Amino acid sequence: MNSNPAVQAMPLRLLVYVLAVVLAACVVSPPIYWLGSWLAEQGWLPFLQGFPFHRYFSRTIQISALVLLVPAFLWIGIRRLSQLGIERNGTWQRDLLLGLSVAILPVVLLGGAYIWLGVYNVRAEIDPARFLRILATAAAVGVLEEFLFRAVLLGLCLRAMPPWAAIGINAVVFSVIHFLRVARPAGQPDVEWWSGFEQLTRLFSSAPPWPILGWGLVSLLVAGVLLAWATWRTKSLFLAIGIHAGWVLAQQGLQWLARYAVKPPDALLPWVGPNVVSGAVPTGLAPLAILGLTSALVWLYLRREARTRHNA
Repeated sequence: MNSNPAVQAMPLRLLVYVLAVVLAACVVSPPIYWLGSWLAEQGWLPFLQGFPFHRYFSRTIQISALVLLVPAFLWIGIRRLSQLGIERNGTWQRDLLLGLSVAILPVVLLGGAYIWLGVYNVRAEIDPARFLRILATAAAVGVLEEFLFRAVLLGLCLRAMPPWAAIGINAVVFSVIHFLRVARPAGQPDVEWWSGFEQLTRLFSSAPPWPILGWGLVSLLVAGVLLAWATWRTKSLFLAIGIHAGWVLAQQGLQWLARYAVKPPDALLPWVGPNVVSGAVPTGLAPLAILGLTSALVWLYLRREARTRHNA
């Protein structure tokens, strides 16, 4: 147990930060929704037309988390990323490309097997513009989530507990928080000043039914352990960013090319189930085997790097 008073106070201060993020989102999301709707009606931002309030709320939480991060760091006593265990990486390009490769290639092989076996059917029409959105999503999710989960959360945990405990807690939070999503309500209810607080009562409303939920949690838990372990071993985010972005690109790319064709969706479990959480999290033993293959490739790469540095 770390006897440093600043470290002991860190969990409470981190909790205050989380509560501040949620409170800010609840208060600010309604006026942002009204502003966005007005701009869409005026024709200035037409892509916001029909954008539901629950998505405004979700985006506002993400923005609030980033905006309040700086004052939270100052309050906790973090002035440099090195205090969170993140150091300069002289091989960041190689780590990034390796992460992309070991994430994408196994999923591509699995996707090809899915299509060959009829688990997925190739779509009759494919929108090329959607692939550009998938690329942008993969890059944004890889950078933002790895910074928040691995640099910030894992780094703070490592300051207060052993690495195995920090990695475990990080993976659990990473897996559970992906299901804190609000489902689209029936119709388009009026948005009031208190509508943001109402969203808190519906945070798990978009979670899939059991046992698909359980398989999704297991997949995210394994992925979270790998990403946290890779960050801890390399003391850098680039390998984890590459892996995470590669997963998003490959999984959503499969959804772009083909459609899950199994009815009912859990008919092939425990081997194969539908993707959950915006089509980015696979379920079943077959995807877990692919996650295991990626983990093994990362382990071999890091062992080789450690031997190279030792012999240099």
